[in-house]
Amino acid sequence: MTLLLGGLVLITTLILGVQGLLRDIDRTIASYGRIAASIEATLIHEMIQVSERQITVLDDSLDREAIARGESALNPYWTIAHRIQPDDHFIYFYNLRHDRIDTYPAWERPPQFKATERPWYAAVTQAGEEPLWLGPYPEYDTRVQTLTLVKRVMDKEDRLLGLLMVDMQFASLQRALQNSLGDEQAVAIYLTPAGGDDVIVASNLDLLARRGERPEGIWSWPGFGVLGNGVHLTHPLQDIGWDLHIYLSAPLFRAILGEDLRMLVLPQLLLAVIWLLSLLVLVRIFRLEQRLVAGSLSEISRDVKSGRRFPGHKTWFVDDSLSKVDLVRANLLRGQDALHHDPLTGIMNRRAFDARQQTLLKEGLPHWLLLLDVDFFKNINDSHGHACGDQVLRRIAALLAEQLGEGNVYRFGGDEFAALLTMERADLEGRLRQLFIRVRNQQWREKRIAVTLSAGGVHYPEERHNLFERADEYLYQSKRLGRDRWSLPAQIQNEQSNADSADKFCPSDDG
Repeated sequence: MTLLLGGLVLITTLILGVQGLLRDIDRTIASYGRIAASIEATLIHEMIQVSERQITVLDDSLDREAIARGESALNPYWTIAHRIQPDDHFIYFYNLRHDRIDTYPAWERPPQFKATERPWYAAVTQAGEEPLWLGPYPEYDTRVQTLTLVKRVMDKEDRLLGLLMVDMQFASLQRALQNSLGDEQAVAIYLTPAGGDDVIVASNLDLLARRGERPEGIWSWPGFGVLGNGVHLTHPLQDIGWDLHIYLSAPLFRAILGEDLRMLVLPQLLLAVIWLLSLLVLVRIFRLEQRLVAGSLSEISRDVKSGRRFPGHKTWFVDDSLSKVDLVRANLLRGQDALHHDPLTGIMNRRAFDARQQTLLKEGLPHWLLLLDVDFFKNINDSHGHACGDQVLRRIAALLAEQLGEGNVYRFGGDEFAALLTMERADLEGRLRQLFIRVRNQQWREKRIAVTLSAGGVHYPEERHNLFERADEYLYQSKRLGRDRWSLPAQIQNEQSNADSADKFCPSDDG
């Protein structure tokens, strides 16, 4: 029986390990597929768009009548357009009628140069005026591989004047591909013409030597071929007629296999051995853990805050049961907590306020009772919706908690807040001053909103009777005096908002 159970554990561990490995392989392949799409979107397309912007600027600057007379196509805009693309490259115009080529930077045309033999000359026979990409082909002097964006330039009679061209050299593409891989040495990335095998530019090209090998043995099993031969991903680049290839070599996937063995399979096998060796004492452990669960439930029945699991208890059989006991305890605690907290703002509610005030009064502790309202809150709800109003309340509650202390502030409902503060008057006034400044300076998504507070408060024991009513009177005194201020006994502290604020919310009379 022991051997059977041990064998089942071993088989289960191996199955889980294989499934985890296959998932990791699939995730790796999918992630590099996303990298290919990202390279196209953020690197190659960006480079293409730079060249297209260049040729648009250049085309708009051409003096077609002067070109038709055989004059140079160069103008001051060429220098500006050349700066759009950061790498060294040529801008040139070939005048078909006069067999003239103008370039920037300047290039001296060799006597043996024949435009008709250059690859870009094929654009002469193309139709339309939309720019098209030609290449790659060797640059005339340096023989460096170059891609050229060509635009046919027509005169007023819609006859072909010549070809406007912008080069894009492959050095920038090479850097882009290398940067996309970072320090990963087990991955090759390269570009080929669409459907072709000729490599245009590449990074880690030496890894491609293993292309075309046939996996054998275990590497030929479904899903495991990548461990012996890697995998090739191809992403078409439709705009320029290329294919982007990413080759994930076998060492990359073997490293994943090794990590999975280290993180999953080997620890599971070790646990299985320990389990087999400990089989004789499991019954006793199970009974002890049953008593542990029963004891935990008994403690919860007496006091929900007691009965906590002791970290020294290592459980084997009833861990799920203890987790459920902990979940019950946590739910009970959350339920108790919810009774004293406002669900919208997260700060404490009226029930918690009443309990705290009773404690302060019973112990005779001096304290401030402060009431606060959001000015013209009804207008905010009516003009911008309740979702906006809720956001205002949540942010005001957060500011109150930061300035006055999270355990000292309460929400009664609507836009009504309160605070119980055991501090000196000077400290209170300093905190209120900072609070009102921060509220007034808040930035809101709805630009027309300007949120302010009004507040009023009294101090115990100077006020011993009707504390709440007296604080409410001072609150309404602040509102009568224009809002955006607070009022305290024997003194009115005024924090007036900036009258020049450009986006001030326009209040109504119902406040």
